[in-house]
Order: sequence, then C-alpha cells, then structure tokens
Amino acid sequence: MKSPTKVCKYCSGICIKKGKRNGKQRFLCKHCEKYQLLHYSKNRIPKSKENLLVKLNNEGMGISSISRILHVSKSSVQRIIIKFSRAVLKPLISERNQVYEIDELRTYEGNKKNESWVIYAINKANGNVINLVVGRRTKENIKRVVDMVLSLNPAKIYTDGLNVYRSLIPKSIHRVFKYCTNKIERNNLTLRTHMKRLNRKTICFTKANLMLEACLSLYIWRRSNAA
Repeated sequence: MKSPTKVCKYCSGICIKKGKRNGKQRFLCKHCEKYQLLHYSKNRIPKSKENLLVKLNNEGMGISSISRILHVSKSSVQRIIIKFSRAVLKPLISERNQVYEIDELRTYEGNKKNESWVIYAINKANGNVINLVVGRRTKENIKRVVDMVLSLNPAKIYTDGLNVYRSLIPKSIHRVFKYCTNKIERNNLTLRTHMKRLNRKTICFTKANLMLEACLSLYIWRRSNAA
C-alpha cells in the first residue's frame, strides 16, 4: 500500500496516491473514499472570448451550443451571461406624450406546466423597449410595466383584451382594438426567432427564471446601448 501523502479536504482523513488524471496526481481518502487533487487550477476565460460569448448569446445560440463552440464549460457560460447582464445599464428614458404597446409573451421554465411570461412595453413609433418583467402573469408584475409607462405621461397605451389592464390604465388613454398591438406582436416573433430558449415546439427551453431574464437583458439593453 502506498504511503499517506495528503489530508482529505472533505473529512480530514488520510489520503493515499491513486493514479493520475490529465497529468495531475490524484488522491483517494481511506475514510470517505472520495477522490481529489493536491492543487486545483481554474483556467481564466480571456476577455475576447467573453465578448464573443455575449454576441453568440444575442444571436440566439443556447448555453450548450456556446459551450461547444468556445470550449468553455456550461457553468462558465451561465456565469458570464449573468455577470454581463448585471452590468448592462437600461437606457434613461425621458420621452413624453408617446404611444405605447404592452403585451405578454408566454414561455415556460423546466417543463411546459411551469409557465413563465415576458411582460414588456415598447414605443409604438420606434419599437424601443421601455420596461421588461419576467415571471408569472400576475397583476403585480403587469403593474410594474404599466407604472413605468404611465410615468412617461403617455398619449395612448394599446394592449390586448386582458382584463387586468382595465384596472391599471386610465380609461382615457387605454385602447383595445383588434390590430392595435401589431408592432409588439411582430416583436414577439422576432424574439422567438432570435432567442433559442423562446422557440416554440423545441427541446430547447429555459431551466431558470434568472437565466431567461439575463439573456433578455443582454439581448435588449446591450443592443440598445450599442446603438
């Protein structure tokens, strides 16, 4: 039997040498029987690869696809997306007396029984996204989007026939017509086309609300800042 050379980091037991992995010495704890290395090193992802990762995300590629192309672990891809999304600044909106459209885009997280909604508003004239909320289609979430639009003193707000809007938007500026939300409905199609996790009838889907919100933030706000 090989002589003990290391203290186990899990149970403080005695470890023995047990083969190598990628040229690095492995150790086996005699007590908990867990394998470990003497030293762990984490390869840092270069800045150029991080920026390319964000571009690939905004072009609709999924986590697994980005991981395969850049030879980066899936966890690293997710970590970088979240890091960049938190650094993105929403553009300062100071416009007044504009016309807006508000709608909800249905998707799911984990399985199709677990619904999630992308609730957002756009300027009807230029298509700029005013506010965005990801989560359940509750009155509280819809109110967060509506309140942001109302703070801009809008001339009109167009929505679909969802009843909750009638209690949140003043009747004098609220409009519900058959074709009043054409622009935002077309934008929904663009989102589904560009973002893999929003595609219909696919095995690609969002597993966590955090990742969906992060990817949307990068896609919408980072592009707006670049423009």
